[in-house]
Amino acid sequence: MTKLFDNILFWDHAVYTLWGSKPITEIVLSHYSDEDMALIEKEASLNPSNNGYIVEGDLEENWERWEAIQSRFPMKRYLLFKSHDSVDGRYSYVYFVNILRTAMVIQENYELFSKAVDFDFHPLEVVLEMPNRESRFWKGINDSYNSPMLWGILFGFGRQNSHCFYWKYFDCPKICERFFDQFPRRFSNPEPEGMVSITAQNFILPTFVSFSDEDEVIERYKVEREKILQIYRKGDRLDITLQKLTN
Repeated sequence: MTKLFDNILFWDHAVYTLWGSKPITEIVLSHYSDEDMALIEKEASLNPSNNGYIVEGDLEENWERWEAIQSRFPMKRYLLFKSHDSVDGRYSYVYFVNILRTAMVIQENYELFSKAVDFDFHPLEVVLEMPNRESRFWKGINDSYNSPMLWGILFGFGRQNSHCFYWKYFDCPKICERFFDQFPRRFSNPEPEGMVSITAQNFILPTFVSFSDEDEVIERYKVEREKILQIYRKGDRLDITLQKLTN
């Protein structure tokens, strides 16, 4: 379980959902065939990159082991569940949810979410029904024309960044294109120099496109990162994580 939670928390940024202000984290499990892997390795050899982040561990195999014992670790304040598979079956999507924080961010943006689904709802109730694939609310969010913006808010990228990302890449009228040319692609994490390993002692901020020179969302995650590092210096990482999850 240590490897599983190391991958989920520090590679997929769920540690900011567990200890910080990030409402929801999406974790992608890949299910590549031998042919898929051969193609990926071939493309990588043709386009080698000298800069990037790497992580060790077999997330897919470890997730299967976790599913077998998950009932032994009841969570009251969080949701951790496998949601759905991609159409081609090569990916599965797992969500880690801070229930109360997600309900609050929906409440704070109630007008946006209610307009997307076209009905009134209780924020806490719809968060608790998130694992239900037939949920009217979550189907409405996924089917909404501004779904990327809403998910950006739920993933903790900030209201301004989520709106601007949606406007620039999904809904940009001609008159607005020159304005957005001022904003080059700036990510929350700078490009690393060389290949950098992601570990519990060296993890990065949640990754998103920023549209602000002094982004308060980035600064908040930097503060949270330092606090999280201090928390895990106090003892065994897995024990600390499970205690927080099942509190």
